[in-house]
Amino acid sequence: MTTATMTDPKTTVMPLLEGGSWPDSGEAFARVTELSIPGRRTEQWKYTPVAKLFNRPYVKPDGLVQVELPARLPFPSTRVVFVNGHFRPDLSDDLKVDKGVVIDSIKHHLSHGPLKAHYGMSAPIGDRLFTAMNMASPTDGLIILATKGARTSQPVHLLRITVGAPDDRPMLIQPRDLVMLHEGANVELIDEHIAIGDTVSSLVNGVRECAVGEGASLTLHLLQNEDNGPADINLDGITVAANGRFSIDTTTLYGSLVRNELNVSLAGPGAHAELNGVYLLDGSAHCDNHSYIGHDVPDCTSDELYKGIVAGKATGVFNGKVFVKPDAQRTRAYQRNANILQGDDARVYSKPELEIYADDVKCSHGCTIGRMDEQAIFYLRSRGVGEAEARRMMSHAFMTDVLDRIVNADWRKHLEEMIDAKLEAL
Repeated sequence: MTTATMTDPKTTVMPLLEGGSWPDSGEAFARVTELSIPGRRTEQWKYTPVAKLFNRPYVKPDGLVQVELPARLPFPSTRVVFVNGHFRPDLSDDLKVDKGVVIDSIKHHLSHGPLKAHYGMSAPIGDRLFTAMNMASPTDGLIILATKGARTSQPVHLLRITVGAPDDRPMLIQPRDLVMLHEGANVELIDEHIAIGDTVSSLVNGVRECAVGEGASLTLHLLQNEDNGPADINLDGITVAANGRFSIDTTTLYGSLVRNELNVSLAGPGAHAELNGVYLLDGSAHCDNHSYIGHDVPDCTSDELYKGIVAGKATGVFNGKVFVKPDAQRTRAYQRNANILQGDDARVYSKPELEIYADDVKCSHGCTIGRMDEQAIFYLRSRGVGEAEARRMMSHAFMTDVLDRIVNADWRKHLEEMIDAKLEAL
């Protein structure tokens, strides 16, 4: 009788994580060996299967590959390019455009005091394996430091490009970003993900930490446009100080397996967070939006609105939790998720949550899942509108209240054009 030897499935990534020179990389590597791969019985991951991601022989990414950049955004921006997770200064703009705002590769600042003070604070490892993996050996990342009262004169366009390896071997890419806003600073960041070639077997495991100082404002636009792209797993940890403001709009158009996690801590009185999202899924795409908003102190507000259209055999997941601590009186928190299913095989799992331990609050949450309004479609067709155009018009109208929340009119118009193009394909 022989005894089978059990092999840790994480052995596919362990060789790429050893010997890291980043802060706390040794401790993070030890946590990787201790933590389990999330499975169907892990509540936070039950609808997003990730065990299959550990069945691949990953290699480290090559950031020096030749790449043809897409057209620039149709409005002024400061473009920062990362290829396979590596900073490419030869493809980026001059980053010294605004006084008091540092934009650079995070690798250039590993020994600096501000990084040491904030690194690992807004996104601690906890029991999250992917955070431990990232901290053990990041590939590279973006650092933005805005001093007191500084502001970006135009959006920073962070362009992340994943390019397939010549031998089609799967890559493990681990971006690590840090955004620090001092008192009264104002930063707008566009984070766009695109894929070139066949990268569907690769894994992008990103972590971004954001510290929004007192009275500061951080606006983040996330666009995931990775046709035939890699598994894209992201965590944003955000801490907002008194009277600070954080807002994000997440638009997912393409992606084989996408997981977006937002952990927001409203840590000072008067802090505000606004989370908005649109996802248009078809084929076998999978998009999971997970959010946690912690109302840690009194007099904070949050507003969350996500809408999705899911077609084909695609899957949409939404799990939003608002947590109100006992001392967080006069909290105002609103959360809503709405979905349209197109086809019998499309699936949506929605779980909005409120956990409240204070008594002077105004909080609400809700979700809807349904089909397109056929009566409205019939009305439009009776007015001479073709069926395909009628459905596109209805779908666009469904997204309008999310898009209207985007203050930057140029970015909103750009998104609307991309969304309309995707709606024609659904």
